[in-house]
Amino acid sequence: MIVGKNEAINYQNVFNTIVNSTSDYLVNNGIKVMVIGLSGGLDSTVCAAICNKVGEKTGIPLYGISLPCSTNKGDEISSASMAGEEFCDKFSEISIQDTFKHIEGLCDEISNAKSTSISQGNIKARLRMITLYDVASKMGGIVIGTSNTTERLTGFWTLHGDEGDLNLIGDLWKTEVYGLAEYMLKNVFKNSKALEVAIKITPTDGNGVSKSDADQIMPGFTYDDIDLVLSTWNALSPKVKDAMAADGLTDSIKGTVFTKEPDDERERRIEYCKKNKIKFVEHVGTLYGEENIRKVIIRYLKTQYKRNRGEIAVSVTKPLTGNFVLFSNMPKTHILE
Repeated sequence: MIVGKNEAINYQNVFNTIVNSTSDYLVNNGIKVMVIGLSGGLDSTVCAAICNKVGEKTGIPLYGISLPCSTNKGDEISSASMAGEEFCDKFSEISIQDTFKHIEGLCDEISNAKSTSISQGNIKARLRMITLYDVASKMGGIVIGTSNTTERLTGFWTLHGDEGDLNLIGDLWKTEVYGLAEYMLKNVFKNSKALEVAIKITPTDGNGVSKSDADQIMPGFTYDDIDLVLSTWNALSPKVKDAMAADGLTDSIKGTVFTKEPDDERERRIEYCKKNKIKFVEHVGTLYGEENIRKVIIRYLKTQYKRNRGEIAVSVTKPLTGNFVLFSNMPKTHILE
């Protein structure tokens, strides 16, 4: 949704649908426990709260695990602990710092290259994944995923790292996760300290790559901005998307919703919208600049490989077609981030 924000979201319906669907899935598949990694951020806190209600409905317990390291801020660790205490049947907090340093040194020795902040972050994410999946497998459970639509579309996650088995908020934009959290705080978990803190905390990856998540995706802008850009892109027809992607979003971006429009054209659109009682939406290029738009959409295109969640099998009888051709000129070091 997001584009223009013409329709209000019924968060009560969203919440009930997620709880009921998750409950049915767990019961139908004989799941014995839900395991969730708690970062202290909004997404994992919201998912833990939802799982709490799922547990009330099904009797299936929630095991929360916080796995901080030196790049996690004190408020993030504290927030994770609050979520664990409020929403989980069992909660553990164990530092992965020593293990991380050992693996980092081993990888540096093997590659004969110094690690980067991104490679370090990926190691940390995969160490957490190992822990969560090991616990889940031993207890007959599954790992709860905590990535939202915005993160998945921009590749803001680690392949075989911070993914899960069942993603509760994967169909929500980041801004919608905030909306759901506000609803839950007001109507479901009244006076929840964990939700209150998570809503206010600055979202980071906990890996020290940047000061905030948004700074990695679209520096200088907020999640409201990022979601508007991505939802505007999603609203385009496949034909327009393919044409724009084929030339790297340079020439074909002209004449689209991403292009800065002349003042007279903008005024004409405003009057048309007023007359027809339509929500006026600025051209995204006017709001954020065409170069910023290009960067975030290119990031979106790069992550299509990751969203396949597995290796691409190259056919020996016919060439790859479709979106795969988009990656031929992409920097490979970024595709696998």
